[in-house]
Amino acid sequence: MSDYTIRDARPEDFDTIIRLWESIDRHTSLPDRREYLETFHAFSPDLFLVAEAEGRIVGTVIGGWDGWRANIARLSTHPRARRKGVAMALVRELERRLQAKGARRVYALVDRRSPPAEPFWQSAGYAVNDQIAQYSRNFEEEGE
Repeated sequence: MSDYTIRDARPEDFDTIIRLWESIDRHTSLPDRREYLETFHAFSPDLFLVAEAEGRIVGTVIGGWDGWRANIARLSTHPRARRKGVAMALVRELERRLQAKGARRVYALVDRRSPPAEPFWQSAGYAVNDQIAQYSRNFEEEGE
């Protein structure tokens, strides 16, 4: 699969993106909802990327930028697109965009329950940071 393109995600991609995320082995404590993608896209459309091959979305990545530090999350590839350079291309394009904004450090948010994640991120030049613990808190939505 050397014939793919990296582009900004568009609203018409959101349902497909959610289906891709639902189809892969990953762990999340919050449901994926179209309105979340819409909100993020409205805030940072240039940091929400997809990889497309033969008219189909085969990968995604989301970047975060707070004006000081950057984050990468939601890196995912369709199982048939793995080990073909798609994930690395998504990461490198997102890094390029984050550096253009002024990022000097980027954190990759990676679930430890994803066995392929550790060797991928190491090959991308990232190292586990044992000095930082990530804490999280989910806010309950009304009606849940």
